[in-house]
Amino acid sequence: MILWLWLCWGFSTSVGQPDSELMARYLEEELLADYSIVEQVARRVPRQAKFLQRLETRPRMSEFNVRSTIISRYAFTTVSCTMVNSGSEAREGVFEMQIPAAAFISNFTMSIGNKTYYGEVTGKEKKNSSDDKARQKKPPSPTDGRENGYEIFKASVFIPRKMQARFLLHYEELLQRRLGKYEYTVSIRPQQLVGRLRVEVNILENSGIVSLEVPPLRNSKHKGGGKVEGDVSPPPSTVVGHTKTLAKVTFNPSVVEQTRIARNGILGDFIIRYDVNRELSVGDVQILNGYFVHYFAPTDLPPLPKNVVFVLDSSASMVGTKLKQTKEALFTILQDLRPEDHFNIIGFSNRIKVWQQDRLVPVTPNNIRDAKKYIHNMSPTGGTNINGALQTGAKLLNDYIAQNDIDARSVSLIIFLTDGRPTVGETQSSKILSNTKDAIRDKFCLFTIGIGNDVDHKLLERMALENCGMTRHFQEDEDAASHLKGF
Repeated sequence: MILWLWLCWGFSTSVGQPDSELMARYLEEELLADYSIVEQVARRVPRQAKFLQRLETRPRMSEFNVRSTIISRYAFTTVSCTMVNSGSEAREGVFEMQIPAAAFISNFTMSIGNKTYYGEVTGKEKKNSSDDKARQKKPPSPTDGRENGYEIFKASVFIPRKMQARFLLHYEELLQRRLGKYEYTVSIRPQQLVGRLRVEVNILENSGIVSLEVPPLRNSKHKGGGKVEGDVSPPPSTVVGHTKTLAKVTFNPSVVEQTRIARNGILGDFIIRYDVNRELSVGDVQILNGYFVHYFAPTDLPPLPKNVVFVLDSSASMVGTKLKQTKEALFTILQDLRPEDHFNIIGFSNRIKVWQQDRLVPVTPNNIRDAKKYIHNMSPTGGTNINGALQTGAKLLNDYIAQNDIDARSVSLIIFLTDGRPTVGETQSSKILSNTKDAIRDKFCLFTIGIGNDVDHKLLERMALENCGMTRHFQEDEDAASHLKGF
């Protein structure tokens, strides 16, 4: 989804355009009387922020506030951002926010002085084929949120001298339950140190709140680089309080605390995980405004036998951390297999190698040991033949189902891990999707896992959704093994 924003003021907001300068001069003349308001705001910004931002040429962000209300696992989030241009000429202010891909924007407004402008959000328009080809050739940016399950919302405007602009974004999302917990994530990446930064999340669950936790900021950069090993405590200045049905979590770091996390203002993802009481076997029914939703998550069902084929990328691009992450992830998944399960492993680059030819082996201590040894000895080399690997995996699983008297209750699936895009064999995404669907033929499910910034997240997502599966994505510096426990 691409979000298109039209700010209804009738002026262009492109950098360097004459209309932008005209708008800035117009607003300056109209709103200069409100300068006293800006002065009051500026005086309230802590001295640390003024010192650290003295050399900034862009408008200074005086406030970044996120307020969320979660009712029955449905989140309403409001992001408020205030920028002050204390310079002697108009400057461009840019508001940028990462939001979950599954969320939708319900409203956006922007105020300059006492003037308010309203935005309109529309769906993605179709592009011509030449644009699609150009996009495929363009290498992905590490900051492109669309590649890791996020959308980037961005708005910019020239702020007249001695004036302030306020951006207000509203979005909503239904929380997903993973590994036994619901997870709410908000991106805190204001791109600069902020005098007043606050995140407040209020949770109301009538069925009761259990196991509420706030882990460290995800993907944050500490002094010395990387995450602190073994650190599971909440971010600094986080306050957590809850009763049986209500919870309130606040994150309010000072400028000094922000600099200890990241001087560039990219703090990371603030995460809250919790679960609800599930004592009622019939689930939980919520009714609001004539609509109802039924939450049902049985806890006492026995696990089904599984027939699993693991398809692992071992191309040259997997060298280093990525291959290490893949191996650790597979070790974790193998440990979760049960004695009644059967499995096999396929490694692929430009060549495709099958661990056990033409069969799936039962889960035994010896087979798990040999499988781990095989995975451990995998080395990165060659290109990435995604289409060929999936065709091989699908044929292996189809033949096993057809030739063996498998348990009628068993579930068959392929788990596919990669870090990149197809470079060998069939490279067209549409053709790979078609070939994969034809090979699977609705007989089993495909689960995809992407690692790193270079992965084609949209391709993996579509492959999974079109074949009754799901997808996951991890950055190189994340602990993939812990996220995949119970996968």
